[in-house]
Amino acid sequence: MNRAGMRYPDAGVVLINVLVALALGSAIVVLMFTSQETLMERTQRAAAATQAEALALGAETSIIVALRRDMDVAPEADHMAEPWALAAQEEVQLETGSFAISVSDAQARFDLNGLAAGRLLQQQILARLVKSLDLPDSVALDINDRISRRGPIRALSEVELLDAQTRAILAPHVSLLPQPGDVNINTASEAVIAAVLGSPTAARQLVKRREQNGFLTRGDVTDAGIVALNGIGFTSDVYDVESRAEVDGTTVILTSRLLREDRLGQKDTYAIERSFSAHLAAKGALPVPTPFRP
Repeated sequence: MNRAGMRYPDAGVVLINVLVALALGSAIVVLMFTSQETLMERTQRAAAATQAEALALGAETSIIVALRRDMDVAPEADHMAEPWALAAQEEVQLETGSFAISVSDAQARFDLNGLAAGRLLQQQILARLVKSLDLPDSVALDINDRISRRGPIRALSEVELLDAQTRAILAPHVSLLPQPGDVNINTASEAVIAAVLGSPTAARQLVKRREQNGFLTRGDVTDAGIVALNGIGFTSDVYDVESRAEVDGTTVILTSRLLREDRLGQKDTYAIERSFSAHLAAKGALPVPTPFRP
């Protein structure tokens, strides 16, 4: 028998243990560096998200300022050629990212929550709108039944009998206002105007006049043969804003609902609802901030 083998019978085991220890040590070092890199990445994403949120809030503020000013300089009409509408921008590239703003008039659509008052006119408008969208008459009945019985809703999904496809068809034409409001004839679609007026011909004429002049007046409506202005108006108080900001690969989308008020001469515009989307990043995601509900 080899003498070396007799003198050091555990040499092989010791060598294996040393190699295992070295491997574990290397793994721990790699894990430490990886953890530090992950922590740094998360910290960087958090900082980028904070900057993106601030940028999105700044974009929202620009719309609020424009709407406040509009109350003073042009209170008689709200239309898409005004500064508040023109303030909406396509994506703008910045050194560290980009941002974009979009604004829509919530009163450009028919307010379903108006059905809570039980007025026949609102029910008739909904019935006409549903018919013009080639939806079954039962859709109008289901919506009216839900809201008239249980009050205003915050989402179409609260009308349990409406399927997803029906909700998708209705969504561009209806809104859920926090307070009663007429349809703004200066921003509404031809389909909504036709449903409110009960006259597709008058709606077509008014939309054509609006395209020519930029907005409509009471005289335009009278010229179209409409005497009663029930359900229609020329101004709006509720607006929806979406501000999208991206900083260093982290994207934040801020969705806001703005309300304009004039209380005894005290005019103001402010957010009544505000929520941030999930923060989207190339590597992982940050928690969703708590929605703002004043």
